[in-house]
Amino acid sequence: MRQITCAIVDSYDAVKFLDEAKECVDYKNAKTVLVNIFTKRVQKDYISYISSLIKSKLPKAKISGLTCLEGFALGENFKGSTIITFLCFKSSDIEVLEYDFSKISIEEAKSSFLSSIKKYPELKGIQVYMTPLANAVTNDFMPLDDFDKKDIPIFGAGAAFGSREDDKKIYVFGNGIYEDGIVITLFSGEKLGIYAESTLGWTPIGKEMVVTDVENNNVLKTIDNISASEIYKKYLGVNSAKFFLENTCEFPFMLRRGDKWVARVPIQKDEDGNIHFTADIQKGEKLLFSYGSKNIILKQAFNLADYMSRKNLEGLLLHVCRTRRLYLKDTEHLELQAFSNFYRETAGCYAFSELLYKNKSGGLQNSALVAVGFREFENAEEKIYSDDCYVENVFYGTSNYNDFNKWVAELTQNKKDNQLLPFEERLVNFLHATTRDLYLANIKLEEAATIDGLTKIFNRKKISERISYELKKRDSKNIHLIMFDIDNFKHINDTYGHDMGDEVLVKIAQTAKQCIRKQDSIGRWGGEEFMILLPESAEEVAVAVAERIRTEIYSLKWEKMNQISISLGVAGIEENDDIQSFYKRVDNRLYFAKTHGKNRVIFKDE
Repeated sequence: MRQITCAIVDSYDAVKFLDEAKECVDYKNAKTVLVNIFTKRVQKDYISYISSLIKSKLPKAKISGLTCLEGFALGENFKGSTIITFLCFKSSDIEVLEYDFSKISIEEAKSSFLSSIKKYPELKGIQVYMTPLANAVTNDFMPLDDFDKKDIPIFGAGAAFGSREDDKKIYVFGNGIYEDGIVITLFSGEKLGIYAESTLGWTPIGKEMVVTDVENNNVLKTIDNISASEIYKKYLGVNSAKFFLENTCEFPFMLRRGDKWVARVPIQKDEDGNIHFTADIQKGEKLLFSYGSKNIILKQAFNLADYMSRKNLEGLLLHVCRTRRLYLKDTEHLELQAFSNFYRETAGCYAFSELLYKNKSGGLQNSALVAVGFREFENAEEKIYSDDCYVENVFYGTSNYNDFNKWVAELTQNKKDNQLLPFEERLVNFLHATTRDLYLANIKLEEAATIDGLTKIFNRKKISERISYELKKRDSKNIHLIMFDIDNFKHINDTYGHDMGDEVLVKIAQTAKQCIRKQDSIGRWGGEEFMILLPESAEEVAVAVAERIRTEIYSLKWEKMNQISISLGVAGIEENDDIQSFYKRVDNRLYFAKTHGKNRVIFKDE
């Protein structure tokens, strides 16, 4: 595949670019072509003209686009320009779905969407452009509780208006143009690889606060039962509605969505003291304030660029929050250049609400940069062996990836050794250092409260909390427990001493931990008993995990002893279960295994 990008100012630019693209070998040989358009010109006539021009010049192309604060390409902002970028696929398929919420309900759109994706067994990614300011509709589309394809990323952005204060309209478009709608592109192909990752870079600070009242899923009324505006006044000293965004953008809220941190930046305070957002906030969620350091934000972006640079990409899109641009100011171009430095055709836009949802984590975001890389492999096997994921260190410490040193050098302290540092920079450095100290201290306290001191796995309190959480959530019937006990452990202690008994406990705990999946949890239940939680696991998976643990432990070599065995019980959640009945069933099966031969797995009542 290949990406082709251009910034156009007028119709002459557009015609010239499209004529050249039409003769391009990559376009001629492409099986499918997607054209993404990013424009700050919020004019239906203009959008319709550009779209018609593309359709007439390039009949093979399908269109998806949105209005934005600014488009960028080739590592630069092109003020007043429209960015057109082509993704030409050799063997992959695309389909563009469009839903106008003035004509169709959310439920009908979701049903249509979920029906459409069933046609694509090789679905690899989903791009979504929406109108987030019509929040009660488009943002409600995104939770997609029925979307069970965990490894398929959903990415994109929310349309924004340009810099003109007198024109607050926004549009997304495909074949049609929508003020209140959503345009979805499905990407599928056996040889297609899509790498969708995001970086935030803000640092959480202060105490957790609970959302206690929300209206229309984006209007925050109270936090900890206190007016939201009073929270901003108390912690930031911001009271006036004028310049509310500008006065608060450096301190977004952060909250957890699955395993991912996402930010929330307000766009306005209304006359009732309520705070409005472009992305959803749910009652009961826990918020923390966060603060930004340009050095840290850019360093995280450079690390993500470094990760992407090693993927041999053939296409790259960036969706960046307008708040990020507002905060970085004169250094905003550095993170764009970090990506275009290794892939010149990189294109994207500054938008309202970036989107990245995968592995049941993330969702609508603020203050983030979402990078989406594309590549078509020569064969499907090559694609399988190339997969991995980027893990951002949201808090402190070092990343697993190297910096783009030429860019970092512009920001390092070394260049300022002989200069007076601005007060703001010294204050941010102080905040970061003290917050890091508090964070590390809290980590130690949390470990002491949740980790078993001997085996270094969860203690009974923590594993019980995780089991209770899964039962309350109850979004899956496939929740299983494995409970196991070391056979004849008293004999080991009596014969070889408690030091050897401790060694056995540690080695068995770590062996069992290595046998479970990433999403599973293991804890010491008490003495020589252990409990394992397996969320989202079918019975055959849970039994296979239990058998693997049993055989791995039985094969361990001991200096002074013969083989050590364990007995295991396995139980799945049932419709009328509470936590006690769930525990009792798995305990009964473990007891049966212990009293009927030991060194075995029991997963049915006998």
